[in-house]
Amino acid sequence: MGAVQDQIDAVLRARRAKLPLIEREQARWTAIAALLEDLAVALDDVAAVDEEGAAPPVVFDVDGVGLQSIAASALAALATTRARVSRRTVNIGVSGRARNGKSTLLQSLSGLGDEQIPTGKGQPVTAVRSRIFHSDTNRSAQLTMHDGRTFCAEVVGPYFAELKLAPAPRTLADFERFDLADVGEERKRRPEYARLKEMQESLPSYRHLLTGEVRTVDVDRMRQWVAYPEGGAAGAVDERPYLAVRDAVITCRFPVAEVGAVGLIDLPGLGELVPDAEEHHLAGLENDVDFVIVVKRPDQTNAPWKTEDQAGLDLIARAGGAASIRDFMTILINTGGCEDVNVQALRSDLRHRLNEGVDDRNYLVWSADTADRAVVARDVLGRALTHLAGALPRMDAAVIDAALAQCEQAQAELTAEMERLLATVRRISRPTAAEELIARADQVLDELVVSVQDWVAELRARTGDSYDDAAFVERVEQLEEEIRGWAMDGFGSGSAAWVEKAHVRMRRAGASARYSTDALNAIRTEISRRFGGIDDILLRRREEFWRGMAEALRPRLAGLLTGDTGEGALAGLAVALREASDPCPHLAETVETALDVRLDYRTRLLPQMRRVLDGLRPEGIDPQTGAVRAPAVFPDTREGATDLYLYLNELARKAIYEAAVLLKKETQTMAEALLAYGEQFEDSFIRSETSVPEFRRLVGVYRDELWPEERTGPATATAKVQRVVRLLHAVADAAAEKQLEKQA
Repeated sequence: MGAVQDQIDAVLRARRAKLPLIEREQARWTAIAALLEDLAVALDDVAAVDEEGAAPPVVFDVDGVGLQSIAASALAALATTRARVSRRTVNIGVSGRARNGKSTLLQSLSGLGDEQIPTGKGQPVTAVRSRIFHSDTNRSAQLTMHDGRTFCAEVVGPYFAELKLAPAPRTLADFERFDLADVGEERKRRPEYARLKEMQESLPSYRHLLTGEVRTVDVDRMRQWVAYPEGGAAGAVDERPYLAVRDAVITCRFPVAEVGAVGLIDLPGLGELVPDAEEHHLAGLENDVDFVIVVKRPDQTNAPWKTEDQAGLDLIARAGGAASIRDFMTILINTGGCEDVNVQALRSDLRHRLNEGVDDRNYLVWSADTADRAVVARDVLGRALTHLAGALPRMDAAVIDAALAQCEQAQAELTAEMERLLATVRRISRPTAAEELIARADQVLDELVVSVQDWVAELRARTGDSYDDAAFVERVEQLEEEIRGWAMDGFGSGSAAWVEKAHVRMRRAGASARYSTDALNAIRTEISRRFGGIDDILLRRREEFWRGMAEALRPRLAGLLTGDTGEGALAGLAVALREASDPCPHLAETVETALDVRLDYRTRLLPQMRRVLDGLRPEGIDPQTGAVRAPAVFPDTREGATDLYLYLNELARKAIYEAAVLLKKETQTMAEALLAYGEQFEDSFIRSETSVPEFRRLVGVYRDELWPEERTGPATATAKVQRVVRLLHAVADAAAEKQLEKQA
């Protein structure tokens, strides 16, 4: 079987190579589905416009939910295809009605026994779908448990629907409280009612298991988790842990050499007393299975090919989709314990009913005793893998091509429908979206021209000779007084202490130059630092500038100015402009430039302050006379230290005064700088080459925020129609993207 397994491994690798292509197509249709969801909402919104009895401006004859179903069908086909090409094993499903040997075949294929794959007589035994995978080294069992929500929806819900009971429970508490005694006698006689009653009465035995977790259990003690209680599905009320199990995965070593990447899927359901059993059966086939073995045992009472057998076969054929029935499935005649005459009768029946008188013409028909493990290994598993080595590439290509063809058909339907709806809009005589947009943008610009220019005029008025920023001057004088006091107080040490320290240091050095140099450097640096206290009023003026700008924009842009401060409001506006669905980068940059106003002490004043403080340098060149100034020299006596203190104090007070004069002049410089920023903003925001087109974008994206007062009435109706038109174009554009090539 080694060569066959090599072929299958190659097929699996080729499958996975298709996965990125399918995922890209899924992403495209997911985006289309999201647009269609928005379009359905927008269409409903237009239809609901009825201000004072007025009809909607445009009547769209279309079902938005119906459009969504087109994308949903394409996504469903792609999801099934993705599940197929992403599998890392070849999965063989085993199907058939109860008592035909399905479980016995699974035991022979996997090497497992009754504890893992229950068999029995009479009623169905298997209660949970199992997936069994070969591994040379691992033997384990993992159960995925229901939680309360999935248990009510997937286990209990179908019984309520079948019995027409309402309301269907959404929680375990709902199910526990539901009074099943208050049901008509006719429904109480139905077997579904008995099964539902057993579930409710035995709820305490499995409620604690409904956790949604993945639970590892002993492979050799699995029966309670996957089988109905002994005696069948309608036994006495007892513990029923299987009701909490959603899915079982068993890993074990199959009793066949070189079996490789193979999985077996146990598919309970055909003929079982479970509502929607056959639909669950179909879902399992579509999502997990590459090939299906349908087991039929021709005993004395089951020899002919029955109507219910054909119904099961038709269900499996649906799951195969585009794959050939002959490639996708086989009918296995279970000969174990059957008389040859019945076996031959069934074989003849299949030949004439299904295969037009020719063996294997439409359906493969195999035979084996499902209890004979050696025969099953050779004539069932070996034969199946040999068949799949050649058939899988054909089936994969057919399934992928069919999914892409369905996407292509969905694309054509959407494209045609979008064009029809857009044509409906074009036939209506009304202002175009472009015309309305231009008018709105012009209106916004006209309003902003007035308010921004009024604000700039206020900034200009503050630059006149008669304007006095009293608060700024007062703050400078306050700083001047504080720094002068610091200097007079021995530069923060007290005059006596300063003189004493200077005397000691001068004597230690044997001269005054070194100490006077260090002292001048320290005084100069400290005066510069202390005048940095002007920052508080500089930053206050900057915030006032931003607040004035925000107020100038607020009459129309209030919906985009959401911050608590002037800076915060403008920053929010810049983000809204830059991150709009149709961005306005120039307008955003203009606002961001205005937010970059530099009025802080270090940026604007420190360079000038350093020149004023040059007089406190130990040596230098007098800029007026050109004379070289050497370090001051004083005797290293106490009197010399006192003279040095007085000398430095005089220099410091002179520098403090000159620095204060400099700062007081800054009030005019600051006003002129803010005016320049304001004028630049006005020019760039309103008059630049890109302003007009970007204002049109702004109006198109943020119409509701700019005109909140027009969220009802005719203007709203028109806006809602425009939203539909935008979405129609978006869907048409997304559907027109290049589709993946079909498989060769």
